[in-house]
Amino acid sequence: MADERIESREEEVARVRSYIASQSMRRTPAQLAEAMREAHQQFLSALALIPQASFHTPPHEGEWSAADVLLHVRAMAAIDLASIPVVIERGEQPTDVLDILVGASPDITRASLLLDLEVLRERLLAVVVQSDPQAHLEVTWGHPEFGQMNWREWLLFARVHTLDHARQVQAIAAALAESGGGAANEGSD
Repeated sequence: MADERIESREEEVARVRSYIASQSMRRTPAQLAEAMREAHQQFLSALALIPQASFHTPPHEGEWSAADVLLHVRAMAAIDLASIPVVIERGEQPTDVLDILVGASPDITRASLLLDLEVLRERLLAVVVQSDPQAHLEVTWGHPEFGQMNWREWLLFARVHTLDHARQVQAIAAALAESGGGAANEGSD
């Protein structure tokens, strides 16, 4: 195989940002919501690969567990719900997003996080599918790496973000299985 050049983080951000900018305007709000639902389902499928006994176990020291990833995705879903509807419905400026990296408490359950995530996503998407596609597109707010985005771009970013973390959870499941920490799916609590 020929030497394949590995994309730098800056190139990856530029590629993803270009995708978000172009595709967010080509899709209707209903199509954006459907794409988010599909990404959400892929994330849930990846989480189903993690046995409950391994839910809080990072694959390697210093890495995130599946619980940490789910907590992060849930936190971002809460930010999306706090931001996107206020722009769509009232044209208000949300605050810029700071990355949320919070460790999962050993007491937090998969079931409670999943239920909360589901409620947050559905409340957001209910607003999106009823929205005027051109509502308040002039209102933008910032992401530390991806810059200023309008609500349509943020929704598509949420899709990309969710898919990225679905792949992360799949990698966690594979690493746990390889180490003997996740050989069988024991269900969720």
